[in-house]
Amino acid sequence: MSLELTNIQKKFGSVEVLNDVNITIDDGDFLVLLGASGCGKSTLLNCIAGLEDTTKGRIKIKGKDVTGSDASERNVAMVFQSYALYPTMSVARNISFCLECQGVKKAERKAAVDKVAELLRITDLLDRKPSQLSGGQRQRVAIGRALVRNPDIFLLDEPMSNLDAKLRNQMRTELRDLHKQLGATFVLVTHDQIEAMSMATKVAVLDQGRVQQFGTPFELFHKPENMFVAAFIGLTKMNFLAGTFELIDAKPHVRIGGNDYSIENYAFAGEIPETGRKIVLGVRPENIYRQRERLEGAQYIEVDLPVVSTELTGGDVNVVFDFEGQFLQSRFRSTRTPEPGSIQRLFLDVAHCSVFDSETQKRV
Repeated sequence: MSLELTNIQKKFGSVEVLNDVNITIDDGDFLVLLGASGCGKSTLLNCIAGLEDTTKGRIKIKGKDVTGSDASERNVAMVFQSYALYPTMSVARNISFCLECQGVKKAERKAAVDKVAELLRITDLLDRKPSQLSGGQRQRVAIGRALVRNPDIFLLDEPMSNLDAKLRNQMRTELRDLHKQLGATFVLVTHDQIEAMSMATKVAVLDQGRVQQFGTPFELFHKPENMFVAAFIGLTKMNFLAGTFELIDAKPHVRIGGNDYSIENYAFAGEIPETGRKIVLGVRPENIYRQRERLEGAQYIEVDLPVVSTELTGGDVNVVFDFEGQFLQSRFRSTRTPEPGSIQRLFLDVAHCSVFDSETQKRV
C-alpha cells in the first residue's frame, strides 16, 4: 500500500474538521480528495504531509507508520496552491534548493535539474526568476521542485486554481500524462469535479469532514452511495423524483404521483425495500432519451411530459419537464430544442437510475 489512513480525526479546539476518515490506495494511484470549500480536504492533505498533527488515527506511507513523524521524515513532496517559489532565486535554484540543503553535490544537482526541466519542458526557463514567468510556467517549476526530490507521494493542494480555464485544461492533461509517465503516487485536493473525474484513479468525496464515498470516478458517477454524492457529482445535477416503492406481482415498481413504473432491471445494493417505503428515484439527465432505439434491449420508463423551460448552453440544451408535479431535467442536442409547452415522449434508462431511501438518503 502506498498510503493508508485509518480512523483519522482532527479537531481544532472543539471544532471537529475530520471524523473517522479511512482511505487506502496502492502504489501508482492518483487519489483526488474532492469536496466543497471547508469540507476538510486541505486539512487532510496537511495531515498526510505532516504539516498538521492528527487528533486520532494512524497514517502509513509505504507500510511505515508516520503518524508522529515530522514532515521532513515522510519523504513526501508538496505542490502548494500559491506555488511558494523563492522570488530571488532562479528557476534552476528553486528546483534544486532542497537538494542543496541536503548536501547533494553540485554536479548531481545540475543533472537532476536538467532531467526534470526536460521532462516538464522548462529547460529554456532555468535562468529566469519567478516574476518573469506566467502562471502555467510557475506551476511547472513548483512541480519540478517536487519531482527532483523523488518522493514516495506527491501532494498537490488545488494546484490549478490560480490558472484560467484554458490553461487549467492544458495542465490537467499534462499532470495526467506526467502521472502515467512516472508511475508515481499522487494525492490532489480540488473542488473541481472535472479535475477529479478526468485525472483520478480513486476519488474520496468529503463533506463536513467525513468521506461520503471512496471509489473510482465511474463508480461515483454511476453508482453513488447516497444523495449527497449523487447531487455533487455530474456537470448537470441528478434529478430526484420522490415516490413510493411497490411490489406488483412480486416485481419492483416505483409509484410517482398516481402511476406505477417498473424498475425490474434495477440492481439493488442490498435488500429490496418493503412495499410502501418512501424512496427517491435518481435519474441523470444523460440517461434520458427521446428515441426508444437508443435503449434497444434495455428496460426503460416511458412517459409523455410537457416542456417547462429550455436553457441553451451551446452544443447542448437543458430541457426541464413536468413529471407528475416534479421537475425533470434532461440534456439534448441544441439543434433539436423542443418548444416550451410541447409534449415530448421520453425514455428513462432504468439500469442507470439510482434508488435512495428517503429517510437515510442512502442507495438501496
